[in-house]
Amino acid sequence: MKRMLFAGLFLISGLTIAQAQVKLSFNPEKGAKFEYQTEVIQNAKQNVMGQEIPVEMEMGTKYLMEIKDKTPQETQVQVTYQEVTYIISSPMMKMGYDSKNPVEKPSDIDQMLSKMFDKMIGQSFMMVVAPDGSVKSITGMDAIGESMVGAIASDGQMIAQLGAQMKQQFNDEAMKTTFEQSFKIYPADAVRIGNSWNIENTMSVNNMNTGVTTKYTLKSVSRNVANVAVESDIEMNPSEGMEGKLSGKQTGTINVDTRTGLPVTGDFSQNIKGTVKAQGFDVQIEMVTQSKTSVKEVK
Repeated sequence: MKRMLFAGLFLISGLTIAQAQVKLSFNPEKGAKFEYQTEVIQNAKQNVMGQEIPVEMEMGTKYLMEIKDKTPQETQVQVTYQEVTYIISSPMMKMGYDSKNPVEKPSDIDQMLSKMFDKMIGQSFMMVVAPDGSVKSITGMDAIGESMVGAIASDGQMIAQLGAQMKQQFNDEAMKTTFEQSFKIYPADAVRIGNSWNIENTMSVNNMNTGVTTKYTLKSVSRNVANVAVESDIEMNPSEGMEGKLSGKQTGTINVDTRTGLPVTGDFSQNIKGTVKAQGFDVQIEMVTQSKTSVKEVK
């Protein structure tokens, strides 16, 4: 009787331990479809020779993600642009594009942005994602970027230069970096509540070489949703003839669907400060960014 009792207690204990662990990985089923939405609001201040220049940027995108194929090594995802918002405001100017709410009485630069971003809506690229969330490749975004630039190629030299800058943000490599920041979040092994793991990312965006070290901590698991706390240290070093350094932190939370591995919701705050030297001038920069992400399955 005692042996049976001990065996029963051992079995219950084993089940408890197993249930306390969760394995998180990029694991959506083939054929599934998801709406993936991002919202970013950034308030930046640049101080040059005592003159402060504030700039506010609002960016938002809604994608349709369709799981086209899946193997143990990788998942192939078709990503289609559904909605785009891109608005920049400063005391000197305001320009913007919103696919849901077109700008009334658009300026010349608004019309230029509309020509470019209209080329994105309904267009798709392919993304290959490993189980650990790293993005192996993105193909098709280069063609979308070329189409955007081509839409304004005859609008003058200044507009062409801006179009070239936009092309740097919307190409295969830049989009690979963007999506990897969202999905390369998983621990190598199963974790229990209270466990932490670190992920390092490096990227080069807008002439800034950026390194991000993020600590993820599993806070709770309830009804197939894992609540994960996020703490990041960020360091940015300019290139292209500039000197200096920006650094800061990001904090937030992610709720991860334990079945698909997809981040159902994410909410983040970021604060970065520093000084760079450009054209002989010291430029003090501060950026405060609030961002949200969400993923929901659609039929």
